Amino acid sequence: MKNKGLRLILLFLLTAGWFMLMRQMTAPLDPASILKFEFIGTAEKAVNFLNGLRESGQIELITLSIYLDFIFPLLYGAMFYYGSAWACSKLAKGHTLNRFKLLSSLTVIAVACDMIENISLLQLIYFEPTNMFASAAFIFAGIKFLLLAIVLLHFLVSTLLPGKGSKTN
Repeated sequence: MKNKGLRLILLFLLTAGWFMLMRQMTAPLDPASILKFEFIGTAEKAVNFLNGLRESGQIELITLSIYLDFIFPLLYGAMFYYGSAWACSKLAKGHTLNRFKLLSSLTVIAVACDMIENISLLQLIYFEPTNMFASAAFIFAGIKFLLLAIVLLHFLVSTLLPGKGSKTN
């Protein structure tokens, strides 16, 4: 368990460090604009959004942010994986919440969704925006955030429960 906890801490620090580096490299781009772009939904909105970025000279920054974001899911994916392993190792073997295989699968699917979302966003930037890619980014971003929320909620609940060796009355 100590090994999993140490890995989790190291991965958290790496993930947080990469996140801060991404923000530093893409400043003065508003971080909220990334979320807005992920959930743009339609080609028409994407055209307007991208034109606004071109006019403000920030199209290169959002493009850089997306390229840097191909590394970020690998880091947070590993962090969530080890976080789930650590949380499940604290629970009794037959405990209802001890579902590491399910949680690790949800994490892998979330990382894959993030990659597909990034590819869709690059398609919107480099080619004539289409509803297919705008919708794909929207859908895969939504799935990613939902799955990660489930894994994070499990982690929080599992770590608040008494451990394997604890007596409960």
